[in-house]
Amino acid sequence: MSDRAGGSRQPALGSVAKPSIRGIAVADLSAVLGAVVWLAMTVTGELAAIERALALAPLVLVPLALRTAVTGAFEAPVSRLTTTAIWLQPVGALLFAVSLVVPSPALLAAALATPWLSVTGLLGLAALARIRVRSGLTLPETAIDAGFAYVSVGAIALLLAHLDLTFWFDRVIIRLTAVHFHYAGFVLPVAAGLTGRHLGDRSRGFRTVAGVILVGPALIAVGIAFSPLVEVVAVSLFTVAVAAFGVVVLRRVVPTCPQLQGLLLGISAVALPISMALALGYGVSTFTGRSLGLTISTMVALHGSLNAFGFGLCATLGWRLSVQ
Repeated sequence: MSDRAGGSRQPALGSVAKPSIRGIAVADLSAVLGAVVWLAMTVTGELAAIERALALAPLVLVPLALRTAVTGAFEAPVSRLTTTAIWLQPVGALLFAVSLVVPSPALLAAALATPWLSVTGLLGLAALARIRVRSGLTLPETAIDAGFAYVSVGAIALLLAHLDLTFWFDRVIIRLTAVHFHYAGFVLPVAAGLTGRHLGDRSRGFRTVAGVILVGPALIAVGIAFSPLVEVVAVSLFTVAVAAFGVVVLRRVVPTCPQLQGLLLGISAVALPISMALALGYGVSTFTGRSLGLTISTMVALHGSLNAFGFGLCATLGWRLSVQ
């Protein structure tokens, strides 16, 4: 099967060897260990609201997504990059989480967060290498590549926050940018790519929705940084796209899945548009100067929780159930 002119071979999905210990995938072990660490840090009150969402991504969501997304579509030399990233991910994620509970801004916190930048950098290099090999932007693999590239921006944002290099922004905005690129930047594009793989969908409608999902995180970040108008427009388009994506998942994916997987993916498909509607309301209130009751603290509690648990956790768990 070829995905470009010249007859380049497309390997069977799922054929690539997974890094494992005693027959158990390293990514699965990492996700379980990460969940234990995250729960312990949460129960003991070590993590504030933003940090809870931020820690969940590298500890649990990223390894779950890697376990599902890294398949036979990742051939050498790309597979060497992803394999190295998978082996390093547990250590990078654990140090990342510790960086959230030590005093910050400080050099120690920055040093602890740096290994995660190395892990995400490897994923970004893998994404660039895959795009180069394909010689084109072919969905759904490009969606997965976008997620792998975006997540390094989240790692950089946290590092900047730890170094107190916030430029003209409030430090909380830099930390929220780190959250944004781990969820809207990583989990969502990867979920869109996995949906495309599942459906084998090459329709114009799905390509349009996926295209907005790919560029949306960057446009929203630009709007937050420089222009409330750009933010409102970008969030509006993104909200429509994720709502359409949710409909696709509910109508075409959920009915074809086993019950538990379908339930998890269905919850994620509903939670995400609601979360983005809140983000749109916040953007409108910022642009117009009229309070809609959506303060930063309210957004962290509502938008953040829906993104982290309703969407991120349910989506990555749901897609993890699709592979053996």
